[in-house]
Amino acid sequence: MKTIICICSLIITFLCQAQKIEILILGTVHHFKNEFKSLQNFKKVQDDLVSYNPDIICIEATPTSDTLSLKEIWPKNMKRADSLKEDLASGKFDSIASDIQLQGAMYYSNYDFWNAYFLWDSSEDSINPFSNYHRNQSNSEYGNIVFPAARKLGIEKFQNIDYRYGENAFLTSNNKVMKKLIFNLKLKPIRTYLKIQKKYKKEHENGRLMEFVNEPEFQNSFTHLIDELPNKLPRSEEAKSVKDAWHLRNRIMAERIYNSAQTNQASKVLVTVGAAHVTHIKNYLEQLGCDVTTYGEFLSQKSKTH
Repeated sequence: MKTIICICSLIITFLCQAQKIEILILGTVHHFKNEFKSLQNFKKVQDDLVSYNPDIICIEATPTSDTLSLKEIWPKNMKRADSLKEDLASGKFDSIASDIQLQGAMYYSNYDFWNAYFLWDSSEDSINPFSNYHRNQSNSEYGNIVFPAARKLGIEKFQNIDYRYGENAFLTSNNKVMKKLIFNLKLKPIRTYLKIQKKYKKEHENGRLMEFVNEPEFQNSFTHLIDELPNKLPRSEEAKSVKDAWHLRNRIMAERIYNSAQTNQASKVLVTVGAAHVTHIKNYLEQLGCDVTTYGEFLSQKSKTH
């Protein structure tokens, strides 16, 4: 009898491990210009994400466990969070805040900033005693797409998967590389980048920005630019460091997505990241054995079935 139970347990474990994790990656922009925001078809994107019906949503935010990234990117927010933690411990807000507002404050005081913003955005109370800690999301992908879709899905908390330690050094090296490309007359990658940016602006004005940034042309342009830097500037340490740092960030993000799916026993995962990340993250997730679809591919498949 014990032997049968052991065999059944092994079979179940094997089947669980063999089941592929399905992942949909939505490429986003982090800021929509106010004058063109009303032209974008945000509701359609929201409805598409709801129809995918993920178990969890992973976002481009830093996990509370990644203190190195937090200290580099959000030092001021962390100080404000520490102050808020002291106020919460003293009971200062107990009588003037709702449960959902207090839960958001708990997230914020523990450096889980975007989950705090989500709860505060979701609160229907007219007065929020934590409004001075709140970050306006009205022009971001969160306020226009991610938060509304999560509420429709009944998802109450996001999985933070970003990695940003070393970003200041990355930006410094990136600026040096761009200057070297220009001064060494390596103009083709610069021209390609400027051409894509010109089209980006046009699509923003035409109300097709989300569709455009999820097309392979836009996403692959960033992938190609980064991966080719050491070939364009073979003697440049900065070029190699830019490529290595970008790949490291995307690889860690992919691993955190995979680990979040495993921890939450999720078979369907929605990932929202800046569109420049999509191709590299997809490649790393596929190496981990995941079944990955980009939002651009999702739209293409959807149009073929209608």
